[in-house]
Amino acid sequence: MDAVLRRYVRFRCGPAARRPPLRCAAPEPCGGWGRTRRPYRRYLGGPTRRPRIRRGRSRTPPRRDEMAARPRPARRSPHLGEHLMDLRIPRIALVGANGYGLHHRHNLEPKRREGKVEFVGMCDTADIIENADIPIGDVPVFDDVQRMLDATDPHIVIIATPPPTHLPIATLAMRHGADVYLEKPPVANLDEYAQLYAIMVETGQNVQVGFQALGSHAFGALRDAVEAGQLGEIQSVGVAGSWQRADSYYRRSPWAGKREANGTPVADGALANPFAHASQQALAAAGDWPLAGSIELERLRCREQIEVDDTAVWRGRNKGGVDITVAVTLCGERKLEGDVYVKGSEGEAWLEYPTDRLRLPGDDEPKTYGRTDLLDNLMLHRQRGVGLISGLRRAKTFTAVLETVLNDPLPRLVGEEHLRRVGEDPIAILDGADVAVERAAKENKLFSELALPWA
Repeated sequence: MDAVLRRYVRFRCGPAARRPPLRCAAPEPCGGWGRTRRPYRRYLGGPTRRPRIRRGRSRTPPRRDEMAARPRPARRSPHLGEHLMDLRIPRIALVGANGYGLHHRHNLEPKRREGKVEFVGMCDTADIIENADIPIGDVPVFDDVQRMLDATDPHIVIIATPPPTHLPIATLAMRHGADVYLEKPPVANLDEYAQLYAIMVETGQNVQVGFQALGSHAFGALRDAVEAGQLGEIQSVGVAGSWQRADSYYRRSPWAGKREANGTPVADGALANPFAHASQQALAAAGDWPLAGSIELERLRCREQIEVDDTAVWRGRNKGGVDITVAVTLCGERKLEGDVYVKGSEGEAWLEYPTDRLRLPGDDEPKTYGRTDLLDNLMLHRQRGVGLISGLRRAKTFTAVLETVLNDPLPRLVGEEHLRRVGEDPIAILDGADVAVERAAKENKLFSELALPWA
């Protein structure tokens, strides 16, 4: 028996079998745990169990020439992003250090102080804003993306620039060998999405899209309740949002409030930009299914000087049979942070996605949950193989909705008789808009179906 064991161990525990396990660090479709090669257990010494030798079979391992003659299964194609986990401290660079880039700098500063990241560079075409909370310090500053990549060799590049620049900058970063954290909306249409996805596959890098609300633990609890059947069969998902924006909001940049900038489509407007999270939350809450067909869309504007919607609603049905309605306004009198209504055959749930508050069937009051930071999630994905929460693939259906919005004609201008202007920096208030978006989301209706005077 000892001779048999020695031959068995030589065959099953040779150099190839003692290699450490390789784990796929890709987000899709295995959630980061794709092919895993496990080393065979050593059977000599220690309390490990002996190998089971089946009766009726030869106990002598096959000769090498016999093994070569056997047909081998076809090799699987490389998995997206398949590489060894990276345990180095991430080197992070930021493109777009002002505007929303200030949020990323606030997020990076404590991580840098704690030694969790190396903040190796910032890039912006304008002078970078500095204050006591987020000092520039010794972080190198650049005005050219390629020069920054060559000088800093980052592991992760955060892109917080205007949407028309996302594709070229992300392409440069991935071809340089960096993973990308890309602010929403990632791209403006499905053609750009296909290009970005192809580059991600080609380079083997990862793309995390900045739909932060997907990292909400409240949203995770909602999905768990749906999967457990707590709401029964899901029939509809509606999202309502009512915010306010002053006229100066549309002067924040040369492309703000425009349909195009230098011939390139601009993803601005209530649906495309501030309430992009609303559409993504609705699609995710409905099961992340693709849409079954085209969407119905109604878009309005309360300012003559803009070319995009500030009040809008879209409705569609996904391939899982769930009706989805998203109704939003930037001209509401009452604020609705972002209410998600999930209606099932046996109950309803309510989620306020910006604040992570959730009320499930049977709850008297909403419960407040925490949230996973998407940059932390991307770093854990690189270091431990944790699946990405908001990988690029998850944004495809959202991009299809966005493309429909951007291809829609100029939104209809609302008559002045339905509007009020408030403040020195005027805020346009549309009569009853806050109630309208709430009704549309709850009742799965378009504005034109609600008997509204301005619809």
